[in-house]
Amino acid sequence: MFFRLQLLTLNISTVILLIFFLCLGSQNLGKKYSLDFLINKTVDLPIGFLMGTSFTFGLFSGGLTSVLMIKNNQKD
Repeated sequence: MFFRLQLLTLNISTVILLIFFLCLGSQNLGKKYSLDFLINKTVDLPIGFLMGTSFTFGLFSGGLTSVLMIKNNQKD
């Protein structure tokens, strides 16, 4: 259980750092695009930011899946 918690904490902290650096790096990019969902559109965002956030959320979901699939072999 403690190992799972360590991996989950590492995963969440890595994702937060990636999003922080992504926000810092995409401040002055020129071309901006918006995503068109079925209900509404998003604000104009740089394409690097959109790609980076999709990569980061994929990293988070993959890390969360791997943490949840670890079998607990300890016997009490």
